Amino acid sequence: MMNIEKKQKVCWGIFYLFFTACLCFLALYLYFIGKSHSLQFAEIVIPLCFFILAFAGGYGSLKYKMLEDSHRFVDPITGGANEFRFQDAFHKRISVGTEQFAFLCINIKKFSLLNSQYGWDVGDRILKSVYMALKAKLKENEYIARINTDTYYLLLRVADEEELMKRVYELDDAVYFMEGLDIEQKLFLSIGAYILKGDSDTYANAVDCAEFCRTQSEDASDRNTHFEIYTYTFQDKREYHRKLQDMAQPALDKKHFKVYLQPKYELEGETLAGAEALVRWEDPVEGMMPLYEFIPLFEQTGFMRQIDYFVFESVLELIEKWMDEGIEPIPISVNLSKSHFTAKNFFDEKFLPIFERHHVPKKYIEFEISESVMLDDAGVLIDLVQKLEDSGFACSMDDFGSGYSSLNMLKNLHVSTIKLDQKMFSEEEKERGKIVSKGIIEIARQINMKVVAEGIETREYVDFLKEQKCDLVQGYYFGRPMPMEQFQLT
Repeated sequence: MMNIEKKQKVCWGIFYLFFTACLCFLALYLYFIGKSHSLQFAEIVIPLCFFILAFAGGYGSLKYKMLEDSHRFVDPITGGANEFRFQDAFHKRISVGTEQFAFLCINIKKFSLLNSQYGWDVGDRILKSVYMALKAKLKENEYIARINTDTYYLLLRVADEEELMKRVYELDDAVYFMEGLDIEQKLFLSIGAYILKGDSDTYANAVDCAEFCRTQSEDASDRNTHFEIYTYTFQDKREYHRKLQDMAQPALDKKHFKVYLQPKYELEGETLAGAEALVRWEDPVEGMMPLYEFIPLFEQTGFMRQIDYFVFESVLELIEKWMDEGIEPIPISVNLSKSHFTAKNFFDEKFLPIFERHHVPKKYIEFEISESVMLDDAGVLIDLVQKLEDSGFACSMDDFGSGYSSLNMLKNLHVSTIKLDQKMFSEEEKERGKIVSKGIIEIARQINMKVVAEGIETREYVDFLKEQKCDLVQGYYFGRPMPMEQFQLT
């Protein structure tokens, strides 16, 4: 696009110079060489030259500005509309008020992983192909735009929810059955939809409702396409989430958030070998707040970062207390929220100052990072883990085995410990889980990684893991999470 603009500038510049030269030559010729009556003519022509030049310059500037404005509304990847153009189309269509529209927010799942695996060029082709596949399913007076990296907004004409669901399935099939992408896996989508309430609805509200549904659908299904329509139930849920957000900071200030510790046991002698720090929210009015309600929400809003700082400092204070009392501490693992990884220097800027306020040896601190972070930004995670391990902190990969390419991570990610996803030890996946966990433990042992199995609730699994030479276990069989103040080392 920029090349086109530069050519436009050059062409107009040459035209101005040539046109001006011709007019000036004509005027000078008439003034010096022409007949006497030409003097009067020249006096007319010279001002006319400048007038024409000014007009041409103004016209050229206007044309260039129009070209520039047109590019401002174009998405450089897809060649289609961007959000500026989409927002304009939204207002024009909704203002008519004769048809019912649905606002869709569509996101390509795990797109960052595809970018890391196949490179930016392939990633751009995927983005454009998805755009074209979705656009091909649009009808008259409908609209689509790519909004950010892997998110698209659509405006569809629908009569009711039933028609909307049918249209969504068509869009999903169009993306799922795309060909020629040069990638091994199929593409899955997370989709949120909101049926507009006529011309009184605003763009901001439509975005808010559709995005809310999309994030809920993404949480509901980690692997396949999932779709949610904004309903009164979602409206109630959104209001509840807003209430939780308003309560969060005051609750943290008033110490309504509590740190719990769940013990980790060494399998060889079944002795206490460590603990994991967990957070609980004990509201004086509402009681114990459900983890599934506030943790995913605070991950999205970023408030989970504040909770992580609180948990980290609480753990350091506890270890200091043990040391002051002459008690040998045990290593405690602290979780790092995904939301931290939006800032590359978050550890140096946030966690390190907290650590330096206390006198705790690094060997007593372990940072747990969810495997899902790897899928979002592998490069940042690999660099951080290497930095922490080099600095003397231990790192473990939580929920190992839940993602797309867990085993592939082991060659790039130099963590000291992996924690097997507790789903491997559910009754529904018993036999398959045993086979998979056995293989992972064997591989980990060969590359000198420790393995922790979490979610262990029965003696059967304890004996099985001991037989496989798993290092540590964590779960209800040995102990439930308990308030930090009640946790005993002896």
